[in-house]
Amino acid sequence: MIVPGYGCGWRARIGLIYPSSGKRDQEFQQLAPDGVSVHITRVALSDPADLEHIGRMSETQNLVAAARLLADLQPDCISWADTSGSFMFGPKGPTEQENAIRQATAVPASTTSTAVLLALRRLGVRRVAVASPYIDEVNRKLVEFFTSHDLEIGRLRSLELSQEGAIHRAPPETVYRLARAAWFDGAEALFIPCTDFEAINLIHLLERNLGKPVVTANQATMWHALRLAGVTDGVAGFGHLMEMDLPPAD
Repeated sequence: MIVPGYGCGWRARIGLIYPSSGKRDQEFQQLAPDGVSVHITRVALSDPADLEHIGRMSETQNLVAAARLLADLQPDCISWADTSGSFMFGPKGPTEQENAIRQATAVPASTTSTAVLLALRRLGVRRVAVASPYIDEVNRKLVEFFTSHDLEIGRLRSLELSQEGAIHRAPPETVYRLARAAWFDGAEALFIPCTDFEAINLIHLLERNLGKPVVTANQATMWHALRLAGVTDGVAGFGHLMEMDLPPAD
């Protein structure tokens, strides 16, 4: 729906910083309600399976430069849409990245890792199953980050994809089977990391099969960005989270 007299993003404009190698940027617009536009700029990432490359991509000066480009379109929120690039610097890493973006642009800011933490908190869960595409080195960083925030990773199963482009190419059936393999009795939610991993179109089916909430990187990123932008609409078909408000502030 387009309101006469208004252009793109007449309700809200979401700015996203996304790795240059990422190919699932269309999913963010899928997760946007009517009247919300998604605008993406990139930061360079030549090898998404290498921690050194991820670290260089995620340096503050790179995120700030990208955020300043997005600021020109007057967004209502800017989010660093990368899971590993926001958790790899430790427990305070995402907050430091958000603060740098916010200070440079005067725009509310988020990261995927912060969004996931808030999503799990809003859902009231601590014991989490993880279905990951990452290599062991990145998975270790993931576990360290989330356990430092009082979450229990009860089981993690991974495809350990190391070839360039392999994460994006993983078919839905592979991701679905991985998710089922990661599940365990007593798990309170399933988390699927990586903003270049096929996941959002499996959320509804997995929630129905598991009987528990499913949180994915792209879903959580957009959920938090929308709420920061003042958009409280639910988005049907993409899990319980997309129908929920932000948790109360500490």
